[in-house]
Amino acid sequence: MKFSDFIDSSQMLLHFGLRATTEEFIDLDAITPIEIPTYLKEDLKFVMANRGASDLEFYACEFLIAPFLKEAWKRNPKAKLFSHPQIKYEDLVLVPDYVITSKDKSGLNSFQKPLLITVEAKKDDYDLGWADAYKQLIVARLINENNEIPIYALISSGKGWEFGKLDGNMIYKHPITLGLDNSNKLLGILDYIFADCVRTAEKFGMYD
Repeated sequence: MKFSDFIDSSQMLLHFGLRATTEEFIDLDAITPIEIPTYLKEDLKFVMANRGASDLEFYACEFLIAPFLKEAWKRNPKAKLFSHPQIKYEDLVLVPDYVITSKDKSGLNSFQKPLLITVEAKKDDYDLGWADAYKQLIVARLINENNEIPIYALISSGKGWEFGKLDGNMIYKHPITLGLDNSNKLLGILDYIFADCVRTAEKFGMYD
């Protein structure tokens, strides 16, 4: 069955033996907030104050989402951050906003096994964002060719962030949406997730 044959997310999840559940798979209270740099605070104020009514997906992607991912990446340089990579699988071509992989052993920074994918919630529609995330998580698992490798998902409108994880036969959706008004906590969570991706890469011998 091709991806284009699926009617909806439910049919797709059932086909691949997966279930989605809402669960606090990250203990947000245990995450230590990280003070965001002064330059980023000033940038966020400027970007939010000057955002136009017609500035939609790409604006959020470049000016609100990428800066936080970059800060978490700088704290976890053993990970590799890709921006809008084209992923092909069978009849499907996907372009996630961002993907985290391990670094290439050769040092050439080519695309490796996905450990995290991000999806923008277009027009703040998180349900649509999750539908895209399900598909991208499944394709990432198929590319990895290993069902034991957990893969994170981030769904963001720029102003709000939601967190997911494909682990085993479950896709976990965290029930809490975190906003820019809690930016230090947000950076702490992203740092935790990036660090966990590095731990996964080490566990599965991606650096050997």
